[in-house]
Amino acid sequence: MVLPPRPTFVAILGHNGAGKTTLLRVLTGQLPYQGSVRLGGPEELRTLRGPALARRLGYLPQRGTLEFGLPVRELVVMGRYRHHGLLGTYGPADYARADAALEVVGIAQLANQDFRQLSGGEQQLVWLAQLSLQAAPLYLLDEPTQQLDVYYRQRVFELITSWVEVDKRTVLCTTHDLDSLPGLPGYLLNLSRPRPVLVPISPEAVRTEYNFLARKGPRG
Repeated sequence: MVLPPRPTFVAILGHNGAGKTTLLRVLTGQLPYQGSVRLGGPEELRTLRGPALARRLGYLPQRGTLEFGLPVRELVVMGRYRHHGLLGTYGPADYARADAALEVVGIAQLANQDFRQLSGGEQQLVWLAQLSLQAAPLYLLDEPTQQLDVYYRQRVFELITSWVEVDKRTVLCTTHDLDSLPGLPGYLLNLSRPRPVLVPISPEAVRTEYNFLARKGPRG
């Protein structure tokens, strides 16, 4: 798969077991692979580690959890972790970035609340705000709207569109939420097809992929 040279959004589709999450884990260096993968540079992905990889991409796995109480603002500022290293500390500039990120996702009023007390949709916006602080050219999102209601699904995709069109980032997003895709700029990539290719998003293209996935089971 070769992405367009300009920043873009790619919705990665497919049945359960088609390899959507596996693809993201390969791109984040969590799984070995055969062949060649390059992320905006000449270096092979398998040679990138730590800060070198963090400069290329940010990753949001499926619904994160937190086992202890932490104010939202403190959780969001941790998105600057890879910019400071293990022994680094967060300064006023980092907290200003965190406040701006919370403002962008629309939950600045929740900055001092305990993350565990938020709704599922609010928590997901917190994770997205944290991800945005990594300021990488490529963001990988694994089912970011899973189990969210219509309001929060819309908010998530509005934020993704802003990352692409305003911040000039490329976003790869696995999703089963085909209902939210018509009208978005970008591409579809259906991993359940024998030869997956990038297809420009349109209402007709979304309907075609929906019918394909509904007609064919995970094993075809």
